[in-house]
Amino acid sequence: ADNIKDLLLQKISASDIGYTGPVPEVAEGFVKFAKHRWGWQVDPKQVRLSTDVGVSAVEILRAVGNRGDRVVINSPVYSSFFDWIPEVGFEIVDVPLVEASKTWELDLAGLEEAFKAGAKFYLICHPHNPLGKLFTEAELIAIADLAKKHDVLVISDEIHAPLTYADQKFVPYLSVSEAARETGVCITAASKSFNLAGLKASIIVTQSDEVREKLAKLPEALHWRSSLLGAFAMVEAFENGDAWLKGTMMTLTDSR
Repeated sequence: ADNIKDLLLQKISASDIGYTGPVPEVAEGFVKFAKHRWGWQVDPKQVRLSTDVGVSAVEILRAVGNRGDRVVINSPVYSSFFDWIPEVGFEIVDVPLVEASKTWELDLAGLEEAFKAGAKFYLICHPHNPLGKLFTEAELIAIADLAKKHDVLVISDEIHAPLTYADQKFVPYLSVSEAARETGVCITAASKSFNLAGLKASIIVTQSDEVREKLAKLPEALHWRSSLLGAFAMVEAFENGDAWLKGTMMTLTDSR
């Protein structure tokens, strides 16, 4: 977007490309963005900066779990999921989505079996890459209830959420129920929707004291290793990117 390009050029022209500072604007910007787009009320004190969504997933697993822990995923899914989990010595448990007439459906029975068998984490891709599936509110509530019952941490990768078509409804995992808030963490960024991936900045969002305490062992350096330019580009996207994003979705709708 032109406003993001202008911001980056201004920072470079002013030699403002030193180390990342506190950047409270990131949380403030995402709070407004989430409220405007999804009616989701986010606590700015539970939004933290991270390098990118992949780093966030890996560091959450490392901080909360132990080598050998099992992580559930739903294939066919983003190929990097198959790299992130072994990176920390964890085991992949695949509960494939079931192909249906109009879309793909979650295998809730298979999911419960995996949780019963001792899986500690569930890494979901919502909206789902590459299928484009959006988990319904009912599916998310069912996931949250199972996660609470079996003490599973749900890591919801919601990086594609701003790219939802007008005829679809994206529902943030943390917004659906108290059980979701007690079991979930959202990892996301402006990188997919605003083409900022190379600038290396993302966020981790929690919505309960229980999960925030679980993440207490996350390295403080997650914040400081993020890019200053990426952080402020993300702020600009969240604060002032609505018109550009609408135009992008019109282009994608035409292509679709």
